Amino acid sequence: MRGRGGRGLLLPQKPDLVYHEGRRSISDDFFLLFFSSFFTPALGGDLVGYETKLATFFRDTVRIPQILESFSDIRKHPRIRLRDILMSVFLMPVWGMSALLRLDYHLRTPKLLRLFRCPEGKKVVVSDTTIARVLRWIDPQQSAEALFAPCSVLNSKGLLQRPLMPKGPSRRLAVFDGSQMGHHYLVAALLCGKVNYPLLVQPCQGRGYELKSTQQWLPLLHQRLGPAAAPKLWLFDALYFNRSTFTTVRNLDAHLLIKYSPDDDDAESKLFRDVLQDAKALFAAESPAIDPIEQKNGFDSARGCSWSMKKTSAEFAGYPVNIFFLIEDYPKRKKNAHVETWIVTTDLTLDFLEGREAAHLRWHIENHEFKRLSHLAGTKTYYFKDQRQFFALLRLFCLAVTVFDAFFYILQQTQDAIKTLMQGCKFTWKSAFSQLGWLEEDAFEYLVTAGR
Repeated sequence: MRGRGGRGLLLPQKPDLVYHEGRRSISDDFFLLFFSSFFTPALGGDLVGYETKLATFFRDTVRIPQILESFSDIRKHPRIRLRDILMSVFLMPVWGMSALLRLDYHLRTPKLLRLFRCPEGKKVVVSDTTIARVLRWIDPQQSAEALFAPCSVLNSKGLLQRPLMPKGPSRRLAVFDGSQMGHHYLVAALLCGKVNYPLLVQPCQGRGYELKSTQQWLPLLHQRLGPAAAPKLWLFDALYFNRSTFTTVRNLDAHLLIKYSPDDDDAESKLFRDVLQDAKALFAAESPAIDPIEQKNGFDSARGCSWSMKKTSAEFAGYPVNIFFLIEDYPKRKKNAHVETWIVTTDLTLDFLEGREAAHLRWHIENHEFKRLSHLAGTKTYYFKDQRQFFALLRLFCLAVTVFDAFFYILQQTQDAIKTLMQGCKFTWKSAFSQLGWLEEDAFEYLVTAGR
């Protein structure tokens, strides 16, 4: 995503490659074949009328085949189409493949050979060694652009914003955080809307450089997203509580919210502790000479906890801030049943409920992206000495998780569709993928014969 000469984020050199219609071939129906599976007569019921709309979401709306076609192939005489190679990697989280060798075994099955329309006599769609070689020469800018490609579509569908409380205004939220996967350090930006979208994944020099990398990428990301899609509220942890972060975010005409837990106290949060001293003294005082403190309490049935909050105002780095003190009690927990959290935000319009919900969303990038990727595709266990291989792989996984999140969100808006898919099973990503895989053969047979 970074251009030559350090010029920052650039548009694709050939933007028409990302969204061009291209010449329709029989393999363009791959996603229709794969994702129409749960609407087939094999379930004993009639076809749902909106099967094509949902099944073609990947092909015609998000345009995954066109996105994968945008990668440049440096091979002179390829025997395997590059798009088929990238497609097999893209679907690894669906199949629960945590290693390229396992993917190799899976791509040798007759079902997958038929699904990819391989010629008769071919033994494998693509081998693990071929995938590893291809990942080495994939252009990092093209993989970053591929991850960014669905942004305009998801934004136009209203999937990149969410309300923080019932009947509250929709807000554009984002999280920036660092992690370590595959023995490589990285920073990632996650848009927290109705869909969780990790639209930026970049290498980081190492532990302790997350703050510097964040301040480098934030302005570039805002410039690339533009006013229509740029986040208006960034969520950080206590590491980012410093003057430079406040200045960077506010100069972008955005706000920030920082969450701090006393249980995670360390030297890096000293500045945060100093700012909170006055608020602590105010909340602890019970003098009638002091104006009543704004307070609110309630019960969160979704998380199973009672909560109470206090609020005051202060100033930091020349910007007015609101300070919330949140106490949550989880009666069914054996550990961490009592949780205390400090929340500081420059967005003075946030209500108690919104501030609390935004603080919980701070962990979305860890719980709903990093852990989900590790759970579905084993990203913590990969090892590539060349970081280009790992980041090309990781961006394809992030692209897959994003479009599946959008697909499941749309599907869940219609109870008949989700019931048809799950057949009485509890909805989880793995169980949903299992149902898709179970009916994959039926989808192929139906659409190749009667479904044309």
